[in-house]
Amino acid sequence: MTIGERIKRLRKENDMTQENLADYLCVSYQAVSKWECGLSCPDISLIVPLARLLKVSTDELLGAVTEEADARYLELEELYAATYKTGDLSERIKIYETAMKEYPGDMVWLNSYAWDVWCGAMEKDQAAFEADREKAIKLFDTVIENADQDKIKAHAITGIVQCLCGKGCKAEARRYVDLFPASDVSLNEKDYLLGMCLDGEEQITHKQHCLEGYLQELMDKLMWDCVAEERYTCQAAEGVLKAMIPDGNYFSYHFEMSYIQFRKAELAIKAGEENDAIKCLQKSVYHAKEYDLVSRVAPREYTFSAPLFDRLTYDSREWCHTGTTTLLEDIQEMCKRKSFDPIRSRKDFQALMET
Repeated sequence: MTIGERIKRLRKENDMTQENLADYLCVSYQAVSKWECGLSCPDISLIVPLARLLKVSTDELLGAVTEEADARYLELEELYAATYKTGDLSERIKIYETAMKEYPGDMVWLNSYAWDVWCGAMEKDQAAFEADREKAIKLFDTVIENADQDKIKAHAITGIVQCLCGKGCKAEARRYVDLFPASDVSLNEKDYLLGMCLDGEEQITHKQHCLEGYLQELMDKLMWDCVAEERYTCQAAEGVLKAMIPDGNYFSYHFEMSYIQFRKAELAIKAGEENDAIKCLQKSVYHAKEYDLVSRVAPREYTFSAPLFDRLTYDSREWCHTGTTTLLEDIQEMCKRKSFDPIRSRKDFQALMET
């Protein structure tokens, strides 16, 4: 609420007309009308008399009361958010300008404005685009220097890195990446920004490393987080691995493939599909052996050969182990579960247990 809107509300609550108020303050009623319409503000010398006349404190008259200020802040946030549904950038800018007048120095609003300038610049001609990009860089820099919230600072760093990399100033952008806060924010975003600042083979290797990290996170979600029925998560996990590592050189992901096939075997037994269960167990044992080869039998440096990861080399001698048994031994131990009783007497099952 503006001071004019506040004067209007309080005037009516005190049963005064604009003329009454003007007479009491020795100003014209046109002046009062302009205050209430937001065309002008009362002179500072009138604030105390106005407050006394309207029977409120100067803080309340000026909107400095915490509850009212917080409600106004939320109101502006809602109006601002609504513009993202309409796409009205000009209205968004107007709301920002109002917010910055009422809440000067607020880094949340300043960061939002910087992003509006930067996003709006992309729709302009080259000269206007470059001018707005420079404006956005200055705004982002101000936020980075003054924000006391890590999430706001991180968001501003993302913006300034995009701007600077677009200008070709990657070394400068890299310095801002180094300022990226480590607490309460996504470190994946920092990796993404770092990738923007690199070039050539270094950039490709970094991006492949990030992609492999995302793949591991996805496997963890699909296999251990119970996001859906097991038949669906197994199918999805297997499909993702085959799509991303089409040459079958799964390296560390033989571990996931072994567990996927083991779970598929359990599901096949429940469905009465014993032959399919054996086939899945055969695949599970194969992947377990391949994983054990990499991790225990012949640990060394290994390089993926799949196109998405062909720059990545890992040393399996540095892997941590949570037990002394091999993955194959773990799979064979799990096959002692009651769920495998329907196929326990089969020779092909027994052969897998003796391999």
